[in-house]
Amino acid sequence: MITSRRLSTAFVVLATSLAAAPALAERFTFPTTLSGYNETPSTLNSPANGSFVAKISKDESSISYALSYDGLTTNVLFAHIHFGRPSLNGGVVLFLCTNAAPPANVPVPPVCPLTSGTVSGTLTAANVIAVAGQGIDAGAAGLAEMIKALRNGAAYANVHTTLRPGGEIRGPLGKAGDDDENDDD
Repeated sequence: MITSRRLSTAFVVLATSLAAAPALAERFTFPTTLSGYNETPSTLNSPANGSFVAKISKDESSISYALSYDGLTTNVLFAHIHFGRPSLNGGVVLFLCTNAAPPANVPVPPVCPLTSGTVSGTLTAANVIAVAGQGIDAGAAGLAEMIKALRNGAAYANVHTTLRPGGEIRGPLGKAGDDDENDDD
């Protein structure tokens, strides 16, 4: 009887953990596919494609990422995470990589692969570029704001090339249309 009760309790704990795992992953992992069809204000018919995944650390002090792309016909200038919803442009908040002059006052990002490849890294509060016009602060406050933006579909990854300096392939991050400001509480 006691063994049966322990097994039942263990099964309930395991089942609950498995059921909660996808929800937990959804709060901490943000994958997307990058395409010219996601660019704005003009949709682009680009031969390029890419993938991006951002993973927020459990203590929410960093975001690790991996960006892969191929099919670009000209060299990559840089890639970023922007603060903006799908179909809207937003300010650059986090550099993923660059082949141009690095941004001021933040750690130097890694070099971007020229036309295809993968780049990865970890972003912290030190990497956040303030976008005052959109209410994004620098530092720890800005990182927390961007994590909230990811969870509310208000960020996107974008790869910029010499042919398309405004962006050639782009992918939305998070769930668009979820305006619940208490998502991350």
